[in-house]
Amino acid sequence: MIVKCIRNKRESLSPELLKNYDNYVNGQEIYMEIGQYFFVFGINFREGVPWYLIEEDDTDGYPIPRHSGLFEVVESTMPSNWCFYTKSRHMDDNFIISKEWAENPLYEDLLEEESYAVKAFQEQKKIANNEIKKFLNLKR
Repeated sequence: MIVKCIRNKRESLSPELLKNYDNYVNGQEIYMEIGQYFFVFGINFREGVPWYLIEEDDTDGYPIPRHSGLFEVVESTMPSNWCFYTKSRHMDDNFIISKEWAENPLYEDLLEEESYAVKAFQEQKKIANNEIKKFLNLKR
């Protein structure tokens, strides 16, 4: 699944999406550029609104949730290994995320910088980068 940034200011969200956004974001800057593409590592639902788990910057070290209202889905194919996941040590939210991430739970361990999780995420990033490259080549 690949998304494209279409908004990079909170003020450009509709009033109903802005309320959801403000419930979870405390004045953080949005550094994404309009037109920038991102591989989606999973989907986190907050109050029923999808937030895409993306790596906004290579230095993040893990994917961070970004409000779906900032994006357009440009490639909607979800990996066959994604599943619905409700048990999280860090959040009370629901996810659609890779089965590997849900079962370990790799995402939570990645946030805590567990070495096996960091290594697994590096492998996922290689796949993500290849998917973005393939997508961009198809657009030409």
